[in-house]
Formats: sequence, C-alpha cells, structure tokens
Amino acid sequence: MEFTKSITVAELLQVKRLNLELVCGKRYIHREITLGSVNRPGLALGGHLDNFRTHSVQVFGRGEQAFCQKENKSRLRANVTKMLEEGQVPCVIMSADLDPLPAVRKACLSADVPVLKTPMESTAFVAEFSRFLDEKLAPVTHMHGVLVDVNGMGVLIRGESGIGKSECALELIKRGHILVADDVVEIQKSRGRYLLGSCPTMLKHYMEVRGLGILDVPLLFGVGSTLDETKIDMEVVLTFPSDKPLDRLGVEQKTTNILGVEIPSLGLPVTPGRNLAVLIEVASLNQRLKSQGIFSAQEFSQRILDKMKKGAGKPDATR
Repeated sequence: MEFTKSITVAELLQVKRLNLELVCGKRYIHREITLGSVNRPGLALGGHLDNFRTHSVQVFGRGEQAFCQKENKSRLRANVTKMLEEGQVPCVIMSADLDPLPAVRKACLSADVPVLKTPMESTAFVAEFSRFLDEKLAPVTHMHGVLVDVNGMGVLIRGESGIGKSECALELIKRGHILVADDVVEIQKSRGRYLLGSCPTMLKHYMEVRGLGILDVPLLFGVGSTLDETKIDMEVVLTFPSDKPLDRLGVEQKTTNILGVEIPSLGLPVTPGRNLAVLIEVASLNQRLKSQGIFSAQEFSQRILDKMKKGAGKPDATR
C-alpha cells in the first residue's frame, strides 16, 4: 500500500537544522505540509498567479522583501491575500532573519497562514529545507519480502509465503552479507528517482524463520550484520517450479515498477539442491556488470547469430 507522508508547521518548528521561529499565527500551526517543493513567490506578489504553486511553502527572501517595500501597501496586501487564498499554502517563511511587512503579516493572518522566519539566507535555506522535505515527504510503500545488501547492492527478495525468503537471507548473512529488513520492507522514492529500502522500527534487526522463531541478527552475527537502509538495485522473485518454459540464456531483461521507478527483476525457481544464496550472490555481481554495459547473455547470443550467418554464407561443398 502506497501512502504519502505529511508534517505540520508545529513539527517543522522543532527541526533544529532549519533554525525556524514563529513570527505570528500560532493558532494556525496545525496546517499540514504535504508537498516536497518550496516556492519563491516572485511574480505572484505582483498579482500574476499563473502557474503559482498553491500548495507549497512560500519563502520570502531579500528580493521579495525589496519588492514588497516598494509596492503600494494596499495593493501588496490584496495580492498576498489573493495568493494565499488561491490554494492551501501551509506557511510563509522569511529568510535572512527578515521581518514581514505589516501588509504581508495582515494578509497572512487573514488567510489563516502562519509566518515563520530563519536567520539562514534564502539559497542555503531552500536547499536545506528541500532536502528535509525530500526525506520526510517522499512517497512510501510497504512490501512483503526481505531486503539484503549483497556485494554492495540492495537485493529485494520476494515470493510467496513459506517459499524460503528468510532462510535464503539467513544463508546470505552467514556468507558475510548484510540484512536490512525481513518480512516487511519500507520503500521510499528519493528525489533522485531511486528507491531506498529500510525496516519498520518494530521489526528492525529481527528475523522470523520457520522452526527457529524470532532471531536477533546483531546478537547472533555481530553489529556489522545489519544496516538501517540501503538503495534497492534489483528484485529477485523466488518461484515454485512450473511447466512454463524458462529463459535459459537470460537474454530477456525483466523489470518491476515500484513507486514509478523501474528496477531489474529476476525470477529464480526454488527446487531441491539449488543454493539460492550463491545464485543471488552471482545475480548481484552479474547485474553490476550489466549496469556497466557488459551483458554476457546478449554477447553470447550475438556470437551464435554471427556464427550462423557466416555458416549460411559458405557455398555447399556437395554441389
């Protein structure tokens, strides 16, 4: 299930790295921030609201303050009021320790929008604030599976219940790889369009293996056997044997879509005698080669095709 996080203005005031303080509008600090984008109002202060980001936090810097000081007070208040009432602006933040002009303050209060300020300059604040919002508000989903860091690559192991995902992960941990999450994997999409996997707090560092029960992985294998989070680079789906033909060469590159991000996906049939942990190790190494432009299966297939073409071009010696 996918969901989007939110944060209130009151919670924002508790974030030390942003160094924010409330200027006015204490009654309205319950307003929620749901978008990870930050907006500098610019033209909106002059009444031009085309493409105005109506649901974003509005940051007033030295440039906006200079414009407001030169603008007619009544016109400024009308423009700011219209700007704030256009959508659901969570709050207005003054950078560089600037104080809002009376017209701006009155417009914000009339629209039930709190005003905050920070001593940070606009550029530095917007960059830091954007990073914070990206961490807090990025789309999140939870998936049933196991996430292991194998050879520095995050491998999401999925499959039907009871197929042996946790047993496979346990063998990988024994071979020196690192557990991130067992049973439930929390996946967040980063602004750089990659997936970051972690474990819900209640399940962190624990595994459940049929017949053994709940295992504390750091106590059994050492503190280096777990990670809080890792980038998800590929998916491995464990499947029961079927009559469907398999891609023996591995030429076909399948993908899966999670939160709008495509990642490579590999299906591994589970049969007696197969060492799945070793296969996943090799799969991660092979995927790393593919990401570097080395696709062994395609190269092998091309060699065969080239050989067949050469053979077809030779004259028939029996004629």
